[in-house]
Amino acid sequence: MMLRRSAASAGRAAGLRRRAAPPAVRCAASATGAEPRAPRLDERKVLHAEIASMSKEEKRAPRPENVEGSFFVDKTCIDCQTCRWMAPDTFSAVGLQAAVTKQPETREQRVAAMQALLSCPVYAIHTTQRDPQELKEAQAGLPRPWHTEAPGVYHCGWHSEASFGGAGWLIVRPGRGNVLVDSPRFSPALVKQVEALGGVDYVFLTHKDDVADHAKWAAHFGAKRIIHEHEATAEQGTDASEVKLAGEGPWPFPDGDEDLTIVYTPGHSDYHCVLFSARHKALFSGDHLCGVEADAAHWKLDSRLFIFEDFNWFSVPEQLESVRKLLDYDWLHVLPGHGPPVRVKDAAERLKAVGDLVARHGTPVAAAPRIRPTR
Repeated sequence: MMLRRSAASAGRAAGLRRRAAPPAVRCAASATGAEPRAPRLDERKVLHAEIASMSKEEKRAPRPENVEGSFFVDKTCIDCQTCRWMAPDTFSAVGLQAAVTKQPETREQRVAAMQALLSCPVYAIHTTQRDPQELKEAQAGLPRPWHTEAPGVYHCGWHSEASFGGAGWLIVRPGRGNVLVDSPRFSPALVKQVEALGGVDYVFLTHKDDVADHAKWAAHFGAKRIIHEHEATAEQGTDASEVKLAGEGPWPFPDGDEDLTIVYTPGHSDYHCVLFSARHKALFSGDHLCGVEADAAHWKLDSRLFIFEDFNWFSVPEQLESVRKLLDYDWLHVLPGHGPPVRVKDAAERLKAVGDLVARHGTPVAAAPRIRPTR
């Protein structure tokens, strides 16, 4: 099945398909708050080379930056940020990797730390005191409900190394069938919980980086996969996706759900797309847009926005223009594949957050945009 917009935008697309080299700038975030943290591509390459040269015993040894106690992060951490926003009371960034900077004290904190352990894509988190009951509670709590303007949004956890620890999100739609946004690890424990929530009818893939175990999810649930035709590859098996987007959108959701709109957001990759849920006032943003993390600080949900410039595979200017375009939609939540989530309180804070981000590049947002009416 091919979803198309009318061919009016073909000319612009032809002028943008030149692949741009990643820029020298390190990162960009809103102007308020602590300086944003993001690893550089060259730093990460050096880190991965160092990990590869270690013995098995060295790799699994606790980082010296961990505080004393039962939970610890070993030296194989790939700095995907997952643990730091799943269990922010326990984990934070120290140097180029995560560390336990405060041992969990309450049962809630221990269960959150255990969920981060389960969700680490490279199994770099350990505990020397594993409580079987807490483990069961942690597994039963994933997918984990995420507060938006309406119920039905869940963070899946169980991140996959195949997508460098990208997050998967589940939208539960009683009577219509659920939507999985990007692919978490195909874990039997997670599959069991997703089945209890009604399974998966559609797998929406934002772009080629975060497809992970898409084929296993689609096969198990008989789900239809949605991806832009130019993000689909034979190598990843996404060329067999049941719904391929063509053109530049926006596209209605294939089953006619008027709450969901697929938006074309080139920049991070050539044909990246995001999913907007009007009901939840949420953007499922893939690798297009996320929140801010600071060095040696425990993450807190806030309104600051961030893009990964060192990990841009097409065009940073295009990515920033695509961020501006998202002001046409009435969102309060940004739920990304990589990086922490975002929450803005209202349209004014949304405009300021986008303005702060874009203005760092000398392109201020001058006026409030027109919001697309919710149908």
